[in-house]
Amino acid sequence: MDHEEFYLLMMDALDGELPQEGWETLEAHLALCPPCAQEWYALQAVETLLRTTPALVPPTNLAERTLARLPRPAYRTWLVGATYGLLLLSGVLPLVGLVVLLVTLGGAFFDLSIMQTVLATVWETISLLPVMLSALLNVLGAFIAQQPMVVGVLLVMVGLIMVWGGVYSQLITPTPRLAMNTARA
Repeated sequence: MDHEEFYLLMMDALDGELPQEGWETLEAHLALCPPCAQEWYALQAVETLLRTTPALVPPTNLAERTLARLPRPAYRTWLVGATYGLLLLSGVLPLVGLVVLLVTLGGAFFDLSIMQTVLATVWETISLLPVMLSALLNVLGAFIAQQPMVVGVLLVMVGLIMVWGGVYSQLITPTPRLAMNTARA
């Protein structure tokens, strides 16, 4: 017999399912094989310890307390959404102010002379746009040459916004991919 077979005999003996001839075979082997005898005594000690240890009963409200301490995904999603909403609102607020200004001054646009003056001004501004853009790019190039650290900080800020946008999208979307991955495994 192989040592694995004797180990199986030991398991049957601990479970009380070993017939008399199996006991005789096991005892004969244990007398000749000290490593198996040591294993047998260790198994008996563990079995005795397990049988004499009282069963622990968990508190009646263990599940409720544990669930109460877990973070609520709906609250977390709401909080992250509110934060991003405030950030969005801070960028949209000037546009809302412009719309309010246009609505407030909307009556002035119906006067023909004022409308002609506004259109002429807009047309002159559009015609000056290439010159203004060229001047702006020249000033921006000179500023970048003099202050490269500012550009680095701006690039880091853009990178952080992109990373946290990805984190936010991962937080608000459900994760059925995890269930599919575990189903494949």
